[in-house]
Amino acid sequence: MKYPLVSVIVPCYNHEKYVFETLNSVLDDTYPNKEIVVINDGSTDNSNNVINQWIGEHEATVSIKYINRENKGLCATLNELLRLSKGKYILLLASDDALYGNTIIERVEILEENESSGKLVLVSDALVIDENSKVILQSSMAEYNSGNKSKYETEEGIMEEVIKNPSISGATSLLNRKIFDIVGYYPEDLKAEDWYFYQRAAAHKALLFWDKHVSLYRVHAANTSGLAATIKKQLGLNKSIIKTYCRNYSQFPSAKFKLQALIQLFKFIIIYNKLKIQAFFE
Repeated sequence: MKYPLVSVIVPCYNHEKYVFETLNSVLDDTYPNKEIVVINDGSTDNSNNVINQWIGEHEATVSIKYINRENKGLCATLNELLRLSKGKYILLLASDDALYGNTIIERVEILEENESSGKLVLVSDALVIDENSKVILQSSMAEYNSGNKSKYETEEGIMEEVIKNPSISGATSLLNRKIFDIVGYYPEDLKAEDWYFYQRAAAHKALLFWDKHVSLYRVHAANTSGLAATIKKQLGLNKSIIKTYCRNYSQFPSAKFKLQALIQLFKFIIIYNKLKIQAFFE
Protein backbone atom coordinates (compact mmCIF):
# COMPACT_ATOMS: atom_id res chain seq x y z
CA MET A 1 0.00 0.00 0.00
CA LYS A 2 0.97 3.64 -0.21
CA TYR A 3 1.95 5.25 3.08
CA PRO A 4 0.35 8.69 3.38
CA LEU A 5 2.03 11.00 5.87
CA VAL A 6 0.74 10.74 9.44
CA SER A 7 1.30 13.78 11.67
CA VAL A 8 1.49 12.95 15.36
CA ILE A 9 0.71 16.24 17.09
CA VAL A 10 1.75 16.60 20.75
CA PRO A 11 0.59 19.49 22.96
CA CYS A 12 2.73 19.57 26.10
CA TYR A 13 2.05 21.31 29.40
CA ASN A 14 3.98 20.39 32.56
CA HIS A 15 4.60 16.75 31.69
CA GLU A 16 8.35 16.49 32.19
CA LYS A 17 7.85 13.10 33.87
CA TYR A 18 5.98 11.56 30.93
CA VAL A 19 6.82 13.30 27.65
CA PHE A 20 9.96 11.21 26.97
CA GLU A 21 7.86 8.03 27.14
CA THR A 22 5.20 9.68 24.96
CA LEU A 23 7.68 10.53 22.20
CA ASN A 24 9.38 7.12 22.44
CA SER A 25 6.02 5.47 21.80
CA VAL A 26 5.78 7.28 18.45
CA LEU A 27 9.15 5.85 17.44
CA ASP A 28 8.13 2.40 18.62
CA ASP A 29 5.30 2.33 16.10
CA THR A 30 6.86 1.13 12.85
CA TYR A 31 4.65 3.09 10.44
CA PRO A 32 7.22 4.29 7.86
CA ASN A 33 5.93 7.78 6.94
CA LYS A 34 5.27 9.97 9.96
CA GLU A 35 6.22 13.30 11.49
CA ILE A 36 6.06 14.55 15.06
CA VAL A 37 4.96 18.11 15.79
CA VAL A 38 5.32 19.30 19.39
CA ILE A 39 4.39 22.56 21.10
CA ASN A 40 5.42 23.20 24.69
CA ASP A 41 2.55 25.43 25.82
CA GLY A 42 4.36 27.50 28.44
CA SER A 43 5.23 24.67 30.80
CA THR A 44 6.61 25.80 34.16
CA ASP A 45 8.46 22.54 34.80
CA ASN A 46 11.44 21.03 32.96
CA SER A 47 9.45 19.85 29.91
CA ASN A 48 11.38 22.06 27.46
CA ASN A 49 14.75 20.57 28.44
CA VAL A 50 13.37 17.02 28.35
CA ILE A 51 11.93 17.54 24.86
CA ASN A 52 15.15 19.09 23.58
CA GLN A 53 17.11 16.16 24.99
CA TRP A 54 14.81 13.72 23.19
CA ILE A 55 15.14 15.64 19.93
CA GLY A 56 18.93 15.63 20.24
CA GLU A 57 18.88 11.85 20.53
CA HIS A 58 16.30 11.10 17.81
CA GLU A 59 16.10 13.92 15.23
CA ALA A 60 18.04 11.81 12.72
CA THR A 61 15.45 9.05 13.03
CA VAL A 62 12.15 10.87 12.58
CA SER A 63 10.99 14.25 11.25
CA ILE A 64 10.19 16.49 14.19
CA LYS A 65 9.10 20.12 14.53
CA TYR A 66 9.23 21.74 17.95
CA ILE A 67 8.04 25.10 19.29
CA ASN A 68 8.57 26.29 22.85
CA ARG A 69 6.43 29.34 23.66
CA GLU A 70 4.25 31.09 26.22
CA ASN A 71 1.00 29.52 27.40
CA LYS A 72 -1.99 29.97 25.08
CA GLY A 73 -4.23 27.11 26.21
CA LEU A 74 -5.03 23.70 24.76
CA CYS A 75 -7.36 24.63 21.89
CA ALA A 76 -5.10 27.39 20.59
CA THR A 77 -2.20 24.94 20.79
CA LEU A 78 -4.13 22.22 18.94
CA ASN A 79 -5.06 24.63 16.15
CA GLU A 80 -1.44 25.77 15.83
CA LEU A 81 -0.28 22.16 15.71
CA LEU A 82 -2.79 21.42 12.95
CA ARG A 83 -1.50 24.35 10.89
CA LEU A 84 2.13 23.30 11.39
CA SER A 85 1.51 19.67 10.47
CA LYS A 86 1.57 18.40 6.89
CA GLY A 87 0.07 14.91 7.10
CA LYS A 88 -3.05 13.61 5.40
CA TYR A 89 -3.78 11.97 8.74
CA ILE A 90 -3.64 13.52 12.21
CA LEU A 91 -3.01 11.63 15.43
CA LEU A 92 -3.44 13.75 18.57
CA LEU A 93 -1.24 12.50 21.40
CA ALA A 94 -1.26 14.23 24.79
CA SER A 95 2.19 14.52 26.37
CA ASP A 96 1.29 12.25 29.30
CA ASP A 97 -0.21 9.45 27.15
CA ALA A 98 1.45 6.96 24.80
CA LEU A 99 0.75 4.98 21.65
CA TYR A 100 0.31 1.24 22.02
CA GLY A 101 0.20 -1.85 19.85
CA ASN A 102 1.89 -0.71 16.62
CA THR A 103 -1.51 0.09 15.07
CA ILE A 104 -1.00 3.18 12.90
CA ILE A 105 -0.63 1.19 9.69
CA GLU A 106 -3.86 -0.74 10.29
CA ARG A 107 -5.74 2.45 11.16
CA VAL A 108 -4.49 4.18 8.03
CA GLU A 109 -5.61 1.21 5.93
CA ILE A 110 -9.11 1.34 7.42
CA LEU A 111 -9.49 5.06 6.74
CA GLU A 112 -8.03 4.75 3.24
CA GLU A 113 -10.57 2.04 2.43
CA ASN A 114 -13.49 4.10 3.81
CA GLU A 115 -12.59 7.61 2.66
CA SER A 116 -14.90 7.50 -0.36
CA SER A 117 -17.88 6.79 1.92
CA GLY A 118 -17.18 9.88 4.02
CA LYS A 119 -15.62 8.14 7.01
CA LEU A 120 -12.86 10.49 8.15
CA VAL A 121 -12.42 9.67 11.84
CA LEU A 122 -11.46 6.26 13.21
CA VAL A 123 -12.14 5.88 16.94
CA SER A 124 -10.64 3.07 19.03
CA ASP A 125 -10.01 2.25 22.69
CA ALA A 126 -7.16 2.65 25.18
CA LEU A 127 -5.76 0.91 28.21
CA VAL A 128 -5.78 3.13 31.31
CA ILE A 129 -2.46 3.48 33.15
CA ASP A 130 -1.34 5.20 36.34
CA GLU A 131 1.56 7.59 36.90
CA ASN A 132 3.96 4.61 36.96
CA SER A 133 2.68 3.24 33.62
CA LYS A 134 0.91 0.34 35.31
CA VAL A 135 -2.31 -0.76 33.62
CA ILE A 136 -5.22 -0.12 36.00
CA LEU A 137 -8.20 -0.50 33.64
CA GLN A 138 -8.68 -2.44 30.42
CA SER A 139 -10.82 0.16 28.63
CA SER A 140 -10.80 3.96 28.78
CA MET A 141 -14.10 3.94 26.92
CA ALA A 142 -16.10 1.29 28.78
CA GLU A 143 -14.56 1.33 32.25
CA TYR A 144 -13.02 4.77 32.86
CA ASN A 145 -15.70 6.76 30.98
CA SER A 146 -18.60 4.28 31.46
CA GLY A 147 -19.32 4.25 27.74
CA ASN A 148 -21.25 1.66 25.76
CA LYS A 149 -18.95 0.35 23.03
CA SER A 150 -21.76 -1.58 21.34
CA LYS A 151 -23.38 1.78 20.48
CA TYR A 152 -20.45 2.54 18.17
CA GLU A 153 -21.48 -0.26 15.81
CA THR A 154 -24.15 1.92 14.13
CA GLU A 155 -24.32 5.55 13.02
CA GLU A 156 -27.42 6.14 15.14
CA GLY A 157 -25.74 4.57 18.16
CA ILE A 158 -22.65 6.73 17.70
CA MET A 159 -24.76 9.89 17.50
CA GLU A 160 -26.68 8.97 20.64
CA GLU A 161 -23.53 8.08 22.57
CA VAL A 162 -21.62 11.28 21.78
CA ILE A 163 -24.65 13.31 22.86
CA LYS A 164 -25.63 11.42 26.01
CA ASN A 165 -22.34 9.96 27.21
CA PRO A 166 -19.20 11.06 25.34
CA SER A 167 -16.62 8.43 26.24
CA ILE A 168 -13.81 9.00 23.72
CA SER A 169 -10.58 10.05 25.42
CA GLY A 170 -6.84 9.91 24.91
CA ALA A 171 -4.95 9.17 21.71
CA THR A 172 -7.64 6.83 20.40
CA SER A 173 -8.57 8.59 17.15
CA LEU A 174 -6.93 8.89 13.76
CA LEU A 175 -8.30 11.82 11.76
CA ASN A 176 -8.32 12.51 8.05
CA ARG A 177 -7.43 16.20 7.78
CA LYS A 178 -10.53 16.75 5.63
CA ILE A 179 -12.69 16.52 8.75
CA PHE A 180 -11.59 20.01 9.81
CA ASP A 181 -12.89 21.44 6.53
CA ILE A 182 -16.28 20.07 7.57
CA VAL A 183 -16.48 20.72 11.33
CA GLY A 184 -13.97 23.56 11.66
CA TYR A 185 -11.04 23.96 14.03
CA TYR A 186 -11.27 23.79 17.81
CA PRO A 187 -13.11 26.76 19.39
CA GLU A 188 -10.50 28.44 21.56
CA ASP A 189 -12.99 29.54 24.22
CA LEU A 190 -14.09 25.98 25.03
CA LYS A 191 -12.62 23.44 27.45
CA ALA A 192 -14.79 20.59 26.13
CA GLU A 193 -13.17 20.64 22.71
CA ASP A 194 -13.38 16.85 22.36
CA TRP A 195 -17.15 16.82 22.97
CA TYR A 196 -17.56 19.65 20.44
CA PHE A 197 -15.49 17.84 17.81
CA TYR A 198 -16.98 14.35 18.12
CA GLN A 199 -20.58 15.58 18.23
CA ARG A 200 -20.04 17.51 15.00
CA ALA A 201 -18.14 14.68 13.31
CA ALA A 202 -20.88 12.20 14.25
CA ALA A 203 -23.55 14.57 12.94
CA HIS A 204 -21.83 14.33 9.54
CA LYS A 205 -21.65 10.52 9.79
CA ALA A 206 -17.86 10.69 9.64
CA LEU A 207 -17.04 8.30 12.52
CA LEU A 208 -15.97 4.68 12.36
CA PHE A 209 -15.17 2.47 15.36
CA TRP A 210 -12.41 -0.14 15.54
CA ASP A 211 -12.53 -2.03 18.83
CA LYS A 212 -8.85 -2.31 19.59
CA HIS A 213 -6.43 -0.86 22.15
CA VAL A 214 -4.33 1.71 20.30
CA SER A 215 -2.98 3.86 23.14
CA LEU A 216 -2.31 4.21 26.85
CA TYR A 217 -4.45 6.80 28.62
CA ARG A 218 -2.77 8.06 31.77
CA VAL A 219 -4.54 9.02 34.98
CA HIS A 220 -2.32 10.69 37.58
CA ALA A 221 -2.45 12.90 40.65
CA ALA A 222 -1.33 16.02 38.77
CA ASN A 223 -4.70 16.06 37.01
CA THR A 224 -6.38 17.30 40.18
CA SER A 225 -5.61 19.52 43.18
CA GLY A 226 -7.43 20.88 46.22
CA LEU A 227 -11.20 20.94 46.66
CA ALA A 228 -11.68 24.65 45.93
CA ALA A 229 -9.56 24.43 42.76
CA THR A 230 -11.47 21.31 41.73
CA ILE A 231 -14.80 23.11 42.07
CA LYS A 232 -13.46 26.03 40.03
CA LYS A 233 -12.23 23.60 37.37
CA GLN A 234 -15.59 21.81 37.30
CA LEU A 235 -17.41 25.12 36.94
CA GLY A 236 -15.29 26.04 33.94
CA LEU A 237 -15.75 22.62 32.35
CA ASN A 238 -19.52 22.59 32.90
CA LYS A 239 -19.86 26.09 31.44
CA SER A 240 -17.91 24.89 28.40
CA ILE A 241 -20.13 21.81 28.03
CA ILE A 242 -23.24 24.01 28.16
CA LYS A 243 -21.78 26.18 25.38
CA THR A 244 -20.94 23.06 23.38
CA TYR A 245 -24.52 21.74 23.40
CA CYS A 246 -25.84 25.18 22.47
CA ARG A 247 -23.43 25.56 19.55
CA ASN A 248 -23.91 22.03 18.26
CA TYR A 249 -27.70 21.92 18.63
CA SER A 250 -28.37 22.91 15.02
CA GLN A 251 -25.94 20.23 13.82
CA PHE A 252 -27.87 17.31 15.30
CA PRO A 253 -29.59 15.51 12.42
CA SER A 254 -33.10 14.84 13.80
CA ALA A 255 -35.67 15.94 16.36
CA LYS A 256 -34.84 12.84 18.40
CA PHE A 257 -31.20 13.83 18.82
CA LYS A 258 -32.08 17.48 19.40
CA LEU A 259 -34.35 16.40 22.27
CA GLN A 260 -31.58 14.24 23.75
CA ALA A 261 -29.22 17.20 23.54
CA LEU A 262 -31.72 19.50 25.28
CA ILE A 263 -32.12 17.00 28.13
CA GLN A 264 -28.35 16.85 28.57
CA LEU A 265 -28.11 20.63 28.38
CA PHE A 266 -30.62 21.08 31.21
CA LYS A 267 -28.78 18.48 33.30
CA PHE A 268 -25.53 20.39 32.99
CA ILE A 269 -27.23 23.70 33.74
CA ILE A 270 -28.51 22.18 37.00
CA ILE A 271 -25.05 20.82 37.84
CA TYR A 272 -23.47 24.18 37.03
CA ASN A 273 -25.80 26.05 39.39
CA LYS A 274 -25.23 23.52 42.17
CA LEU A 275 -21.47 23.99 41.78
CA LYS A 276 -21.86 27.77 41.93
CA ILE A 277 -23.70 27.45 45.24
CA GLN A 278 -21.02 25.06 46.54
CA ALA A 279 -18.23 27.40 45.43
CA PHE A 280 -19.93 30.32 47.21
CA PHE A 281 -19.61 28.54 50.54
CA GLU A 282 -15.97 27.47 50.06
